[in-house]
Amino acid sequence: MRYLTYEVLSADEWHREAMSEHSGASVEFLGVVRRLEHGTPIEYLEYEAYEPMAERMIEQYIQQAQEQFGLSRVYFRHRLGKVRVNEIAVIIGVHAPHRDQAFAGCQFLLEALKRDVPIWKVQAGYLEPPTT
Repeated sequence: MRYLTYEVLSADEWHREAMSEHSGASVEFLGVVRRLEHGTPIEYLEYEAYEPMAERMIEQYIQQAQEQFGLSRVYFRHRLGKVRVNEIAVIIGVHAPHRDQAFAGCQFLLEALKRDVPIWKVQAGYLEPPTT
């Protein structure tokens, strides 16, 4: 499965994922590009990744989260390229038997992404020059 994409993300695909009869909880995180970057208005952020390594690491973290938190299903997508204000940059969705497992699993995946996976914000399209 490809976790990285240059396509516009929508939570609709995640929402269509069928719940398992063993899932009592569903948690999602949507990371959205906000208007201000370091206090300055922007039009977009641009993301790059070392794609082969990022794909492998995401897969490993998903497997770890499934084992550690008993997740029954995981949906993970991160957008690359230019992502405009109010567009989704990342979706992490999990199903688990109980809410504590679902929240913990989603948090684990988000923190691993931010800390370890080689994906970077490389540019911001500023509406006005940033002040120093």
